[in-house]
Amino acid sequence: MGIIQRDSFRVSMISYGGAILGYLNKIFLFTNFLDTGQVGLANLLVTISLIYAQVSALGIRSIITRFFPFFQDENKQHHGFLFGVTTLALAGFVLTTLLFVALRQPFTLLYQESSPLLVEYAWFIVPLALATLFYNLFESYLRSVYRNVIPTLAHEVILRIGVTVSITLYALGVLSFPGFVVVYVIAYCVPPLLLMFYAGYQGLLAFKPTYSRLWQRLGKIMIVYGLFTLVTNLSTFLLVSIDSLMVASMIDLGAAGIYTTMVFMTSVMLIPYRSMVKVAGPLVARFWKTRHMAGMEEVYQKATAGNLVVGASLFLIIWVNLDNIFQFMAPAYEAGRYVFLVLGIGKLFDMSAGLNATILMTSKKYRYDLFFTLTMVCFAVAANMLLIPQLGMEGAALASALTLILFNLLRIAFIQHHYRIQPFARKQVLVPVIMAFVMALSARVDPFVHVLVDLPVRSAVAIAMLLLPVRALRISPELNRWTEELWGKIKAYFRAK
Repeated sequence: MGIIQRDSFRVSMISYGGAILGYLNKIFLFTNFLDTGQVGLANLLVTISLIYAQVSALGIRSIITRFFPFFQDENKQHHGFLFGVTTLALAGFVLTTLLFVALRQPFTLLYQESSPLLVEYAWFIVPLALATLFYNLFESYLRSVYRNVIPTLAHEVILRIGVTVSITLYALGVLSFPGFVVVYVIAYCVPPLLLMFYAGYQGLLAFKPTYSRLWQRLGKIMIVYGLFTLVTNLSTFLLVSIDSLMVASMIDLGAAGIYTTMVFMTSVMLIPYRSMVKVAGPLVARFWKTRHMAGMEEVYQKATAGNLVVGASLFLIIWVNLDNIFQFMAPAYEAGRYVFLVLGIGKLFDMSAGLNATILMTSKKYRYDLFFTLTMVCFAVAANMLLIPQLGMEGAALASALTLILFNLLRIAFIQHHYRIQPFARKQVLVPVIMAFVMALSARVDPFVHVLVDLPVRSAVAIAMLLLPVRALRISPELNRWTEELWGKIKAYFRAK
């Protein structure tokens, strides 16, 4: 747990710094200097490129996490592992690009009427996808050798600085909108290049074909595993992005701009969860290798308790200040209020489910997750088709939330049945109850004179009302331990004075 705690803290701090930059970009700059359709374009280019990269990767990220421990040997350059997975990823990219070209006409027919700007700029998806593919590959490789900080820094901070530069130059009139899109895409190409240079500087760029019997023994298993996880990971990503794509298709790109902005606002809740999963993934793989189920359950439960409390805290901070946040955005975005509420509830349950996806996908029963995922994708498409015409953007949010909740319940039940480990404790049900009480109370409190006074005061009171009872009830032992250590350091500091 020492590595997880140390690197999770560093990764989380960098991620929160990146979140501040992200909020500056997406909440203030994008919404004030781009119209809603242009915001929708910028967000959906990235969303589609992520799907493109998932298909191209052929399950590379999961292969690296699952099988690198078997190849790891610095003296033998890890048996040519990096060369092998990179070759596989490039082959996947070529095949996916051919598929993208073949599907260009159906893509045009789907979006031409509702979102013509997306059709006009569709070719920018290709370089975005290639950059995403190589970032994901080198991020997974570096995390497998416990280099967790630089990949996070590259994606969460350096990338977002590049995005800030692109929108600032557009706002100042230095760039036209097509020029903004070019610089925006270039910003996404910087992180993978940085990771490659970093790997080389650290002597980790073992990019040399090496014959090894490990490839004979594990090669076929790795490819089969990769293809299964490709479908599963792609389907999982579709679960959380199909709503945005269907809003653009069934309503318009302007509605997609508002919707994807609300999606981004909820994403700050997932920072602790993502940081924990990135760091804990290789450790879970090693637990499976040694069959150390007690250690796995301990990590599973601690992750769940911590993510639930932190996620609820972040959700509350945004929700009680939503009116304050809307003051800094164009008026059109106020239509996303209840989109944020419904999406936030769904994502809070998703992150509170802890490590269920990582545990299942690194187990021998990973194939079953494919069935769950495909079922939920079908459910998500059907729910969106039913609810968007009835409720608009709120319908898409409701479809997304229901899908996330049902999907996680399936995984939790499966892991409990087969491995006798589960993530929840009885006391944790009190967290959403306390959260709902704070939300109701906050709605009855009028804002202060100025937003810069109201925002910190309202946030501090809401968090105190949540965390004090959580700490008293010992819902998250990790939170209690952390606050006790912090209080001890504060007392020691003043004693030294």
